[in-house]
Amino acid sequence: MSDERNDLEAEYHLIVPVAEKFCKALAEQCEELIQTNGIPLGVPIEHRVKSWKSISDKIDRKSLQLKNIRDLPDLVGIRLIVLFIRDLEKVRSLLTKTFKVLDREDTQVRLDVSQFGYQSYHYNIRIPDSWLSVPSLAPFKGYSAEIQLRTVAQHIWAAASHVLQYKQEEGIPQPVRRSIHRVSALLETVDLEFEHALEDRDQYRNETTKIEPDTHLNVDLLERILDSFLPIANKSVPEPYAELLEDLTYFGISTIKDLKVLIDSQLPYVLEKEAVAIAEAGKKDSLYHQDSPERKAKGVFFTHAGLIRIAMNEKFRGKWNEYAKEKFSRRAGREVVVVKREKNGAAQQKDPPDKQ
Repeated sequence: MSDERNDLEAEYHLIVPVAEKFCKALAEQCEELIQTNGIPLGVPIEHRVKSWKSISDKIDRKSLQLKNIRDLPDLVGIRLIVLFIRDLEKVRSLLTKTFKVLDREDTQVRLDVSQFGYQSYHYNIRIPDSWLSVPSLAPFKGYSAEIQLRTVAQHIWAAASHVLQYKQEEGIPQPVRRSIHRVSALLETVDLEFEHALEDRDQYRNETTKIEPDTHLNVDLLERILDSFLPIANKSVPEPYAELLEDLTYFGISTIKDLKVLIDSQLPYVLEKEAVAIAEAGKKDSLYHQDSPERKAKGVFFTHAGLIRIAMNEKFRGKWNEYAKEKFSRRAGREVVVVKREKNGAAQQKDPPDKQ
């Protein structure tokens, strides 16, 4: 091994502790950024510091000339996987506004219309200079990271092509190419059809101006009614509309009229409970705990779903308590099963493959 390679490896092991802290802090900032803007992630944020073996292999594979290890753009890697195509542009805008972008790439630009390959946006970023005045962030001066951004469908293709090593068409056996092209086209179609579904929903929401009282509730109408009749500041992103709709339906509240009657009859009581919760939150031995700084700053406690469940609790009393207790028991049972499965699978799980 050359002296230059030895020096790089020594430097790598020296800075790894800071790089790992930078990686974790950056992932937390990205998560906060995305959650605050109400953008749904397809999977939790992935992050890692590149291993020395991966760095060494990359230096050999690409004949890289590095003066120091921090010159490697993807030493620290963050991967953001969103559900929908429309969210890609939202996140791209947020990344550009929030971080100092050193370089960017759209991998799709590499592809001809007749070619296939994994699609992803790559951003090489540093945190803004203004952040470095914060003592906990000051050690990250000079550190950069690569942020990858893609949809779930794009990620499926990227992960599969990594395992199969089918990154270039020339490397794929001729008998397999047709199937691979079909898979690639199907995954692209998934993204496009999701976009069409969202456009149809937007059109439905925009065109549904006048709604008859006996119209049956759906998740979109439920959101619309709650936004109209409850304090908008209490609204959380996201709200569990589908689950709340099940609760309402169980108690025979299935139409717009039914829901309005519930809100009209219980709103004074609900707002009184909200005021009590706000006043009591944070006090010692209080039943109310405010874990969200954003909601605390807005002076709200319960979400829209929480306010409606308080209304049902007051209206149906014992019946609601029995229902809620049974529902909680079922959910707790499912969570125990999931935790056991995750623990059993963790022992067999290998380290994730390095980035594309």
